Amino acid sequence: MQQHTGRILRSMSLSRMMPMETGGWQPAADIYEAENALFVYVELAGVVGDSLRVTVDGQQLRISGMRQLPAHRSIACIHQLEIELGSFQRTLTLPSAVEIEGVESSLVNGILMVTLPKRNRKGKVTIRITPGE
Repeated sequence: MQQHTGRILRSMSLSRMMPMETGGWQPAADIYEAENALFVYVELAGVVGDSLRVTVDGQQLRISGMRQLPAHRSIACIHQLEIELGSFQRTLTLPSAVEIEGVESSLVNGILMVTLPKRNRKGKVTIRITPGE
């Protein structure tokens, strides 16, 4: 029951329901946080790795690409269409700053996995307080 409810809520997320300016579609994504890294999983069944582009800019992760089905030679009638095709772009806001140099990604069985090491904030900052007037 909990998994079913989670799927319903994810499919109803505002960012996925709003039409994009490009007319593309948005793949489902999950973000997990560990002590030293963020893990992003994106559902990309049928997307060829060569079409993928993953960009990290500040606390934004952008994923774009293209999904196409193999051409059918003799379609006479379509009974059901649910698979989103064409170009897509998904921009995710990350919950913390990341070290760009250590980002890794892989595409396995239609799931894009992106590992983003968290930025270590080293040192102590002392803030001087000045008297007010």
